[in-house]
Amino acid sequence: MKDLTKEEVEHLLKTVGDGVLALSGDDVPYCLPFGFVYVEGTVYLSLFPKGRKWEIYQKNNKVCFTIFAWNDDRTEWSSVVVDGKMVPVKELKEIEAVVKANMEKMGLDPETYLKKRMTMYKKTMDNPSALKILRIESSHMGGKKMKTLIGS
Repeated sequence: MKDLTKEEVEHLLKTVGDGVLALSGDDVPYCLPFGFVYVEGTVYLSLFPKGRKWEIYQKNNKVCFTIFAWNDDRTEWSSVVVDGKMVPVKELKEIEAVVKANMEKMGLDPETYLKKRMTMYKKTMDNPSALKILRIESSHMGGKKMKTLIGS
């Protein structure tokens, strides 16, 4: 197993579609698949403030986020792990950068949708049940890669 370079870590975070968010409440781990965006060295997630994940997050904002990818011929895998605290984003400029990155990741044209989405965020920022954008303030970020043992 080899450590990924900073460039390899960033490449994965910019190209992998989804990851797994791990939370822990009452000493019970809870992991779920999650879409994300990586903007200026930070992982961002969007979620509605309800359900088990939100209840756990309210008690403990320490999280682990993991992404994983195979190479084209499935002879090597790479993963990135981000440990840290998940905190709400409240600045509109930061929210706009995340929303724009999310649109680009999904293949949508920000010119068409960004203004409409930002209007929605401005109207609902103080609504406790509206969609929230959170960032992971990383205490550790690193990655590994390893050749597969199958067929060797």
